[in-house]
Formats: sequence, C-alpha cells, structure tokens
Amino acid sequence: MIDQDNPTGRIIQLTDKIQWRPASQNPFCCDIIFIKSSDEKGDFTWVFDVGVGSAAANAVNAIQGRKKIIISHFHPDHILNLPFVKYEELYVTKYTKRYTRAGTLLSEPTDFGDIKVLPMPSSHAKGCLALVCGPYAFLGDGAFCKYRGLHHLYNPQILYEMIKFMEGIDCKYYCLDHEKNFIQDREPVLALYRDIYARRKGPDGKDVKWINVDDYFPLETS
Repeated sequence: MIDQDNPTGRIIQLTDKIQWRPASQNPFCCDIIFIKSSDEKGDFTWVFDVGVGSAAANAVNAIQGRKKIIISHFHPDHILNLPFVKYEELYVTKYTKRYTRAGTLLSEPTDFGDIKVLPMPSSHAKGCLALVCGPYAFLGDGAFCKYRGLHHLYNPQILYEMIKFMEGIDCKYYCLDHEKNFIQDREPVLALYRDIYARRKGPDGKDVKWINVDDYFPLETS
C-alpha cells in the first residue's frame, strides 16, 4: 500500500542538481537518480532507472517537465515501470532493448554534456551502463556478482575488466544500488574488488573459472 502522505517515497537531495530515491525491499526496487539538465529545447531531467512499483512510478512522474531516461540494465527492478512513466527519450543497451522493445542504443561511452554514460563490464548482467555526474559514479548493479542458485560468483576476466573500468572513472564516490551505504568512497570500494580478484587462483595455483564470494553473504541463523 502506498503511503498517502508520501506517495513517491523518500527523495534525497544530493546536490543542487541531483536527487536520489533510495532502493526498497518491498517491492524490491532499485535506487533511482534524477539529474537536472538542459538542452536546446530548455530544461529537462535525466532519470537513471525507473524501478518497479507504484511509489517509484509516482516519483518519476512527479518530476515536472521533460524527462530523458537511461536504463542501467534489464533486470525487473530497474525497468518494469517503463510502461507507467512519461518520458521524451530512452537510452538502453542492445541487451536491455530485448526487454524494453524501445530506446536509442548506447554501445560506446557517450558524453551528454553534464553527464557521461559508460558501458560497464559486469558479471551481474550483460549490457550494464554506468552514469557519471560530477564526483558521483552511479554504477547501478554493475559491480555486483552473478547469482547461480545459492552461490555468488564473479567471472575473473570480467572482474579484472570491471576493476580497470572503475579505476578509469574520474570520480570521488561510487554509488552502488541496494547497498545500505549507497554512496561510498572510491578507494575502499576498489580495494574490496581487488581483494576479490586476488582469489582467482585455486589451491593448485591455476585460475579458477569463477571466484566464489559466498562468505560475503552469510546466511542468517536463528
């Protein structure tokens, strides 16, 4: 049920031009970013992901004026609200377009003036996009692992490419969806992924096919 006094959910002002709607568990919805911008037609708002559920859709539709949407990747918690929100333009990768059936394809780093959109190597999903604005690099779920049954895994080669990608971003903070601390300092995050990559050798000294990080996700016990 939507809170009638706050139908869009909590919106946080990060800077004079960036707003953030935190992720939720019920429904399981991604973080949503709003960035004020302008072009030859006038002012508009960039929306990075649209989430799922009525409150998230209300948050997107509550933004006045023109909106341009960028989808980080094709998972349901990031795209399911597309039919329920109004927008002028949509940008996706070819993998996401298989699900959205619409949108301008982005396959190369693209500079839109005040933001940059970058294809991101990811073990989590094919065709991830990151968005950089000022000191913030919004990575969506791109830095997350792959889920196989109950296991949490990274592809070593893709993880290496992801680390190099993240090192190449000119930013102060990485913003990671669904994390308790959405905005995190750059260096501790890089250190974490470097430590994970160091696990790529098995007991026999050979490279493993998958790096297991189940120990980062301990099971709750009663």
